[in-house]
Amino acid sequence: MNMKRIPLLTIALMTLAAPACSFALVNAETFSVGYTKAHDIAPNTFTVKTGKKVHIEINPTDTATGCMSEIMVPGLSDKPQPLVKGKKIVMEFTPQKPGAYKITCAMGVPRGVINVQ
Repeated sequence: MNMKRIPLLTIALMTLAAPACSFALVNAETFSVGYTKAHDIAPNTFTVKTGKKVHIEINPTDTATGCMSEIMVPGLSDKPQPLVKGKKIVMEFTPQKPGAYKITCAMGVPRGVINVQ
């Protein structure tokens, strides 16, 4: 293969692959959430649609402590994840049933809600 063609082939492949990499987020409802000790998570109420992929990014600017040191959404994102300063949390799920799903700590204390319609 001609060495001049390799860079061109690489660029062509990267161009074709790039849309596929971002496709998941284009078709997802995406939310960005902040966390501070003073205000917990904000925003803390979301409305999403049944059957549509949801992508939530939580960006802690403080490290949480005690009972509220982890976050989860029982029924949608069941794995508790620690709130650590500077460590982004990503939750992705596709709700299958309508309802109000509480955003909680690992012990179930409510801190917000995701309404699925």
